[in-house]
Amino acid sequence: AVHRPGFPAQMPLLHTYADGDFFLASRKAIHAVRGYPELPLPVLVDSFLTVAVSAAGFKQLLFMPPACVFHQFHPQGTMPQRVAETVGEAEIEAFVKNVTHMLAAQQPIIVNGPDWGYGEMEFEEEEL
Repeated sequence: AVHRPGFPAQMPLLHTYADGDFFLASRKAIHAVRGYPELPLPVLVDSFLTVAVSAAGFKQLLFMPPACVFHQFHPQGTMPQRVAETVGEAEIEAFVKNVTHMLAAQQPIIVNGPDWGYGEMEFEEEEL
């Protein structure tokens, strides 16, 4: 944790820039926040998930080379450009308010209902 002026003393320092390009968490962590938040936003969802998992009490670990994952290039601009082009000021303000609240309260905001993902569907399983 790191202290930043204007924020609670124990607010964790999290990597939230393109953090969902590869997000690995335990089943317990994913179930604690009911998976990726199903929000109507084209950006910021990954960071919301990272903060929610942290607020639920799980620790973020960053792995440096040689333990790394390679991201396939896809043209979509830089993150600040994408945010500016696709999300309005009201959405950004709500995002900042929500993630700040989650970290200060150490309580995730659960967006998805109990039937999140494919919760109501039955899938055939096959053992290999």
